[in-house]
Amino acid sequence: MIVVINGRDLHAQPGDSLLDVARRTGIHIPTLCHHEGLEPWGGCRLCLVEVGRPGGHAARVVPACLFPARDGLRADTDTARIRRLRAGVLDLLLARCPQSAKIQELALEYGVRRTSFTERKNADKCILCNICVRACAAVGANAIGTAGRGVVGEIALPFHDDPSACVGCGACALSCPTGAIEMVDAGFTRRIWERDFERVRCASCGRPTLTREHSAHLVARSGLPEDSFKACDRCRREQAGRQFLDLAGK
Repeated sequence: MIVVINGRDLHAQPGDSLLDVARRTGIHIPTLCHHEGLEPWGGCRLCLVEVGRPGGHAARVVPACLFPARDGLRADTDTARIRRLRAGVLDLLLARCPQSAKIQELALEYGVRRTSFTERKNADKCILCNICVRACAAVGANAIGTAGRGVVGEIALPFHDDPSACVGCGACALSCPTGAIEMVDAGFTRRIWERDFERVRCASCGRPTLTREHSAHLVARSGLPEDSFKACDRCRREQAGRQFLDLAGK
């Protein structure tokens, strides 16, 4: 099927969203809450686009990450209306996270040099995009969630002090678009969510790899033997490469 984005006829696959089509064809649509490894959420509202209505009626505004691509659909991603709406979102985010380099960069792209709202006191870099919470749920830990509302909203541990469900996998920190979650690896120790984790030594090269809790979590979820998770990423890639060459007869 063909969708028209910014006047270009583009091929779309069944199940594609407008954001999928745009990204695949190099059309820039900003987003903060979207992650390719997670289900679309539509929370940040930066990926808003205009979609034409049949019969020449005024276009409506929709989030590109959630709106399905349909044959003959027409969408515009960078109109004056869309830029104004994105600037408004970034104005609010700049008030929430005035020290975030990512937000500052995006805000400047849309002409927002400083927020018109009162900056949040003791601000951190969290924009409440919920990527970390959804990533934590995707790995099956469910160790963090949202707490509070409005300007006092935050991502937190249960009761703000119970890290027992955390397995130290780092999915939350690695997926955070603004670097709001601190994770420090020092040798065979990882510190995250105010908890120290011991990392397993790679059976092949001796480098630190998964935390012991993460390894046990994967064993329990997958049913695979513990040895399956004792190699680091580099050694697993090398092993996969050797297996491929063996299969190819080289």
